[in-house]
Amino acid sequence: MAPPTASDDIAPEDVIFDTKRVVPVSVIKLASEATGLPPQFVKSERERPTVAYDDYCREIPVISLKGVETESRRKGIVAEIGRACAEWGIFQIVDHGVPEELMKNLMDKNLAFFKLPQEDKLKYATKPEGYPEAFGYATGSHRADDDVLDWREFMLHSCLPKNVHETAYSFWPKKPEGYRDTLVEYSDKIDGLVTLLLGLISESLGLPTDYIKNAVGGEDTEQKILFNYYPHCPQPDLTLGHRSHTDFGTITLLQQIEVGGLQAYKKETDRWVTVEPISGAFVVNLADQLQILSNGKYRSVLHQAVVNSNQTRQSIVTFANPSSMSQMGPVPELLNEANPAKYPSYIFKDYLRLFRSNVLVVPDGSAG
Repeated sequence: MAPPTASDDIAPEDVIFDTKRVVPVSVIKLASEATGLPPQFVKSERERPTVAYDDYCREIPVISLKGVETESRRKGIVAEIGRACAEWGIFQIVDHGVPEELMKNLMDKNLAFFKLPQEDKLKYATKPEGYPEAFGYATGSHRADDDVLDWREFMLHSCLPKNVHETAYSFWPKKPEGYRDTLVEYSDKIDGLVTLLLGLISESLGLPTDYIKNAVGGEDTEQKILFNYYPHCPQPDLTLGHRSHTDFGTITLLQQIEVGGLQAYKKETDRWVTVEPISGAFVVNLADQLQILSNGKYRSVLHQAVVNSNQTRQSIVTFANPSSMSQMGPVPELLNEANPAKYPSYIFKDYLRLFRSNVLVVPDGSAG
């Protein structure tokens, strides 16, 4: 995917709206000045973290994709992924083919962007309509009407499909140098990795390799890439970097630095577990649509991010989502008298409409 060649960028600074709605405070500034947690970040007692950012769970599967192109090794990888999807809904992958140098380069751009002066970042402030349509820079929450904020700053990019990318590229930051070109290269590599993973997951369900990829829109599937920046926090026991949620799309890939903070909920034991950072790895989260497509055999994982008082944490998150007109619902080939459909069929854009209204209850009773 080459970057657009148009010489005139859209100037985000010329788009006028109330940035205070999406950037109510600079969390980075608060982290450097505040001695206590400001009230708008204090979570209710039931939402507060119960497990430390560095209390790592080593039970979460780590799967090597080395040799996936060979028939003998592929069968083993498919079986490992199937177990991880059914038992956890989250796993890590190594030997995945995305160059570590590229991963490091984009993480460096992530850090450099958030270190820019606030007035530079505000040029790319997201529109107040909120996620999932909006993209750009914001702090605290992707919803402009939230009363309680998360301890983070973030920058969301629309990257695929191609026609969306060609428009959105002009809104991507120009600083730091190389930001846009690096993001394009990363987007391409991750798109190929997502296609591979969806093929392996399809095979683990006994479906043709390209079944899920085609079901969620083929080449029209959506990709968004999110940069997260979680500053050190004066009272991390009272807040979250990102509140608990499941992802509404198909599958999510997360790259994190050596500072922990991502946590997943293990329903069987009613506990939160912290995902151990592994150099060069991607964390793979199953999202709502895969749980629905699999008719509940695989799970959409409830997860959150916690913060700490000593170190800043960064992550890069890639969301692979169905195209808006994809027909979603349980895969007919997986249904029978003993396994009837647990979910209705629907057009994905209708699922998004419920998500936007903040009334959606995702599969398994977890709040969206």
